[in-house]
Amino acid sequence: MTKQELQDKLAGYAKTAYQYQGDITADTTFDELGKESMKMIALTSLIEDELDVEVTIHEVMKMKTFGELVDRVEEEYEE
Repeated sequence: MTKQELQDKLAGYAKTAYQYQGDITADTTFDELGKESMKMIALTSLIEDELDVEVTIHEVMKMKTFGELVDRVEEEYEE
């Protein structure tokens, strides 16, 4: 899977988890999405269920942009 395909897939998960209607790019911040822990848990659960990649809620809470999440998932997805 290319990085762009991974980003698109993760953006879809984020739109579902955050009930977000806008475009999600690498520069989209989690503040823009709404930094609610329940929505972050939903996002990390989707990533784990769909891609078999474990990203903890604590990791996501430290991230500023969606691009950081894509990079983190890409690292583990390739292993």
